[in-house]
Amino acid sequence: MTTKSSKQTPIDATKTVEGVMAAGQEAMQTFVKASTEGYEKVFEGAKVKAEDFVKGYDEFAVTGKDNVEAVVAASTAYTKGMEAIAGEWMAFTKSAMEQNMTNAKAVMGAKTMQEMMDLQAGFAKSSFDGFVAQSTKVSEMAAKVAQDTLEPINARVTTAMGKMSNAA
Repeated sequence: MTTKSSKQTPIDATKTVEGVMAAGQEAMQTFVKASTEGYEKVFEGAKVKAEDFVKGYDEFAVTGKDNVEAVVAASTAYTKGMEAIAGEWMAFTKSAMEQNMTNAKAVMGAKTMQEMMDLQAGFAKSSFDGFVAQSTKVSEMAAKVAQDTLEPINARVTTAMGKMSNAA
């Protein structure tokens, strides 16, 4: 019976160490490659998120600016409309005061009580009709002021609703 020697030669040992080293090096390269790919994926995802954030902020800033412009336009329309209404009431008041002075002089110049009552009744009816006409005119002006004031705000709301619909 012969027995085989289980002793390794130095050359065999070197080959075994080289094999272990090669396997270790390959494992390290695989690890580095996987880590690098993972880092690149994470970095790319973070880059996309950062770009989305900047884009969202830019849209937010533009929206804020547009909203401020809409409020300024609404305030301007309201101010101009109220100035026109105030001017209309002032002109009406001035005209009514002048007419009342003329009417008072006519009433004072009446020769009889019946003439004075007739004049006063006519002046009262005329004054009331003028006030109703003026009120109707100012009401129409006020409706236009409301419409003109809300127009820029409505446009912004419509835009915002459109963006929300597109986002959903």
